[in-house]
Amino acid sequence: MIIEALDPLDADSVIRTAVALWEDREGEALSSEQVGAVLRASQAIATTDAGTVLTPSPAPVARVTLTPSPQVWLLRRWDRHVDEVSVWTDEDSAHEDLGRHVRGNWQSYAGQGGMPQDAPGEDSAAVRLYYAASGGEEGYCVYAETPSGTGRVRTVPLDYRFPTAQQCQRANQDAVFHPARDVDNGKACSEVAGVVTFTYLDPARRVVVVSVHLDTAAEQLVRPDGTVPLHVMVEATVVLDDSAAGAPWDPVLTRLLDAATGAQDEAIREAAHAAELLWRCPTCEWDNPRAATSCTNTEPCRRPKPKTAP
Repeated sequence: MIIEALDPLDADSVIRTAVALWEDREGEALSSEQVGAVLRASQAIATTDAGTVLTPSPAPVARVTLTPSPQVWLLRRWDRHVDEVSVWTDEDSAHEDLGRHVRGNWQSYAGQGGMPQDAPGEDSAAVRLYYAASGGEEGYCVYAETPSGTGRVRTVPLDYRFPTAQQCQRANQDAVFHPARDVDNGKACSEVAGVVTFTYLDPARRVVVVSVHLDTAAEQLVRPDGTVPLHVMVEATVVLDDSAAGAPWDPVLTRLLDAATGAQDEAIREAAHAAELLWRCPTCEWDNPRAATSCTNTEPCRRPKPKTAP
């Protein structure tokens, strides 16, 4: 509909003008449907001017399917008391978790069946000795699976706009902390606008792990391509900035470049730089749209936009 293509203030002005013209010309040359529409608009104007705020039409949205990972690794571990399965993004992580379990329960079989008192340094050796000493009481298997289905569907606005300063302030104030409830495996996390962040110490890797989960992010944060803009800093160093990932290219420029030959492409890009529609990354020489705040090279480069760039 035409009204959806207009700015709200422009739409309001057009409607008021149409009603005023109709009133001046007393409905001349209008169909019954048009007269009905103008009468409803006139009533809406009177209601709005009286202080009643009308409910706006819902924003156009798209339904984006979150594609599952092409392959996951499952670790199944069982003994006399449990039979559990955990999911991992890669095989190494599954084996590392199994190694941690074995070392944590080493004393259950230490000194039995030729098993040493202390676990060897390599996870593979520790796992082999541990399960051999268990005499069949415990077992495990690690295998790959391909997720079935199309994944979760998320509704995202086509006219994406990041939350306003007031909305951000409210979300930040409503942030919550979830304490760890499982003594053995639980991890505490914080949550703001549905974005969950885990920060914990990993004794096996001897590192501080920071894990950000976006599956439950508020729909207002999700861009039309299904991603959430992130800016991650460690001390004063930016280690991730994909805020530029959704930066739009000028549609006319895109069509010109798609249809251009090698020589034409170079000439078009030169003109685009002169018109400040593009800026070139000084590090990797990648051309970026004017709205991009960081280099959008998929390598990725992610260098911040130079202050001297257009």
